[in-house]
Amino acid sequence: MSEWVSRLSGRSLPPLRRTLTRVKDLLNNSSANHTALSEIIAFDPGFCLHILRQLRTLPNQPKEPITKISNAIPLLGMSAIEQAAHSLPALEDQLKGPPRRGLIDCYSRAAHASIYAAGLAERRREPDPQAFATAALLHDIGEMMLWSQAAEKMREVGQLMARGDGREAAALEILGFTFEKLNQALGNRWQLPGLIPDAQGLFNSFQSRPLTVILACAVARASAKDWKNQEILDNLELLADFLGLPIDRVEAELHQSAAHAARQLQLLPLPLPAFQLIQTSNLVIDAYPLPSGNKAEAKVETPIIQQQGVQASDRPPAMQVPFKPALKSAAPKHPLHENLIRTIQEMRDLYGLQNVMFAMLSTDKKQLKARYTVGNSAQERLQGFTVDLERPSLFIALLKKPQALWVNSKNLQKYRPMIPESSRQSVCMQGFLLMSIFIRNRSIGLFYADNGCHRNALTIDHYNNFKVLCQRFMQTMN
Repeated sequence: MSEWVSRLSGRSLPPLRRTLTRVKDLLNNSSANHTALSEIIAFDPGFCLHILRQLRTLPNQPKEPITKISNAIPLLGMSAIEQAAHSLPALEDQLKGPPRRGLIDCYSRAAHASIYAAGLAERRREPDPQAFATAALLHDIGEMMLWSQAAEKMREVGQLMARGDGREAAALEILGFTFEKLNQALGNRWQLPGLIPDAQGLFNSFQSRPLTVILACAVARASAKDWKNQEILDNLELLADFLGLPIDRVEAELHQSAAHAARQLQLLPLPLPAFQLIQTSNLVIDAYPLPSGNKAEAKVETPIIQQQGVQASDRPPAMQVPFKPALKSAAPKHPLHENLIRTIQEMRDLYGLQNVMFAMLSTDKKQLKARYTVGNSAQERLQGFTVDLERPSLFIALLKKPQALWVNSKNLQKYRPMIPESSRQSVCMQGFLLMSIFIRNRSIGLFYADNGCHRNALTIDHYNNFKVLCQRFMQTMN
């Protein structure tokens, strides 16, 4: 292994071309600052590793370890970042074919692990969640360096894994050492700071801080394959135990984190596992203005694994109102009925949405009518929800394909004329959420939710949680 460490430690890990281009563009902009640069670089293992290695060349070393990129950039200075952006070779120029795909897959897992780790750290109220993000991003530096410099060895490892060998066992047979040992050795050679070396050894997994990073990386690796393999199920159990939450809830929150990661990483050429969960191309995800034009406020959009939809202090007290169908006739107990009940209850009990309704299409497709409702004082008004679909309206537009909409104070003037006068008596005109539901490519109705008719009662987290539960409902039924 010492020969491999000597060979690899003198090489660089190539950044993505898109990262280099964005850094150059920002440096040419008068608004360039350390924070904006760190937000671009933070999900690129190649550029991040270069910055942390450059810190070791400073004549005056910082007294405290630098654990996040936003603190490293001011120490190096803008000129060093500019030089790196022009001198580092882009991954796409350096690698072709399977080696390129292998390294890009590694980068995708690393970026997702970074987002998951920061979310877990914030949920556990750990100080400096970004330190966890950096540690997760560079957790598998050995594997990334091998794809960059010795792809043929990684392909041999992959062949053994395809035969059923474990990842570390396959590495041991081909390389003579495990990825874990290589990660540790390179981290020590480069003197990487903070949690990075601590989290690279499983012997530290009994400590909560390294374990946070280890679990985030394990989940990112497992979910990169698919969302139903045994590895992801095992890791969900570990996460549930680590967080003290039911496994179903952890699974839902992880799915939301994956969707959040997809939004953050959409500008990079990385595989996004969230697309296996939700058909993003069929959703109007960004067809709504945020409740504030303030960009700083817009950044409260965080993964649900980081915060449970809304903070506990913002959540309304539990309502002692029994769930019941809007119609008095007994509903048959079949999968549709059971999933509707579960989804509506989770919207209320887990994510703090006070009033929820599922409106179903009539058999002749001419009417949309409340089928199930649950809420407090709004129960009666939602039970009266009916829309005539023979006249143009917002609801007809929504029912053309699966899509979500948040009607709020910023877009109310646009959508108000599209809401029939009779429906305005049922919905909360101060703000409500809608998402159309399709099963086997056929529209069956839509979900509706509001938080009472109070100004700013809904948040971006309510909207994101609502969409994820609706998507999960469709996925379950399909």
